[in-house]
Amino acid sequence: MRFPPLRPRVSDASHGRGRRRAAAAASFAFIAAVTLTACSSGGTPAASSPSASSTTAAGCTSSATPLTFWGWPAGYDLAVKEFNKSHPDICVKLENAGAAGAEYTKLSDALTAKSGTPDVATIEYFELPSFEVTNSLVDLSKYGVSSAKANEAPVAWSQVSQGKKIFAMPVDLGPLALYYNSTEFASSGVSVPTTWSDFATAAATLKQKNPSAAITNFDPESAQDVLALMQQSNAFPFSYTGGDKLGIHFTGAAETAFAQYWQKLIDAKEVTTAGDFSPEQWANLDSGANAARLSPAWGPVGMQLSIKKTIGDWRAAPMPQAAAGASLSGNWGGSSLAVIKGTPHAKQAAEFVKWFGGSGDAWKILSGPVAGAFPAYLPLLTSPAFQATTLPISASSTPNVTFAAAAQNMVSPEWPPIMTAALTQWTSSFAGVTKGSETLSQAFASFQKSIVSYARAQGFTVTTN
Repeated sequence: MRFPPLRPRVSDASHGRGRRRAAAAASFAFIAAVTLTACSSGGTPAASSPSASSTTAAGCTSSATPLTFWGWPAGYDLAVKEFNKSHPDICVKLENAGAAGAEYTKLSDALTAKSGTPDVATIEYFELPSFEVTNSLVDLSKYGVSSAKANEAPVAWSQVSQGKKIFAMPVDLGPLALYYNSTEFASSGVSVPTTWSDFATAAATLKQKNPSAAITNFDPESAQDVLALMQQSNAFPFSYTGGDKLGIHFTGAAETAFAQYWQKLIDAKEVTTAGDFSPEQWANLDSGANAARLSPAWGPVGMQLSIKKTIGDWRAAPMPQAAAGASLSGNWGGSSLAVIKGTPHAKQAAEFVKWFGGSGDAWKILSGPVAGAFPAYLPLLTSPAFQATTLPISASSTPNVTFAAAAQNMVSPEWPPIMTAALTQWTSSFAGVTKGSETLSQAFASFQKSIVSYARAQGFTVTTN
């Protein structure tokens, strides 16, 4: 089964943080050789190219086992340097083979050619099944990585494993919270909503008090945050547990209720539909045109670089819930490290990825000011020092308390092995919702028809509602 050369939307180049509109960045070629049969790689370390910068493994001994690691997020070079210093028998060389889709395309091409694959690669959670289904990843349970499970957030661990098999080591997460402008809420007399019903009431109240304002932004064309909100609403539209059977459910009762809820807010102009990470979105957040953001945990750090007037006004609260007393969140973003099938150094590679995602020494770097990753690593996630962290955008408040609680209250999404195609088709499928020429429910129905047809053409047995 070969995928056609589709072009997915571009992801932010840091830890899977955010999905920018394709018009704002270069397109990436789609993974070119996914099949439902097993494939193998030659395990040959990838050579540097003019387009791929590399970090040499300075200080390594000649007798150390060499590992090539493909990764792009900020701070990874510092973590590699620390590992090499503390593990003299292993020498990791970090290479930037491109961010997200660019790397996945290069990795897929190398797997097909059975040449040039790295020993270890950074793979976002949503893309892992596309490599699992081709038998391209080493089962890390054979190398003792299962002992790391107790120190990882359940939602992260469930996205890298199937049964007793472990296909990658989780690194970071993007749990959602309601990140609101406390000044705007107070001046409008709006209380922090605890349920989605309260949220809709707050949106109407805010619009009545200030016709030029909306409670938040909802970008229909940004698949990753829409899917995170669907996850939080127990309306995640995919079901997949491996193999060739795939569920695609955009027109079920929960999904339809989700679409109708947000369409009502869109129609009333109680939410905006600006492109995520666009100048328009930042301006809306800084002017009061948006009073809140449904934000992943990594959101405030980047947001405070893009606004000026409202620094210090923002606070974190749990996501609104379908029912009072619930505490469910959704996850937007996050990456893992996978050991690529065919490496002659699987044991050493497994040792490296386990250290990288599951050690305090690594997380001192990964959670620091350069990397800024939000941990799936429970010893840090639950530590008082981490939760007491403050940011200028939130003044003396401690948003990590809310985000850390959210990280442990998620139902894991079952990502399908066709996510790159889904991301590709999403933008055009949902553009009409942004323009007002179709409803979200209509876009869900047309998208389901398209992606079901695509999945069946690739050899999957698809079930729908």
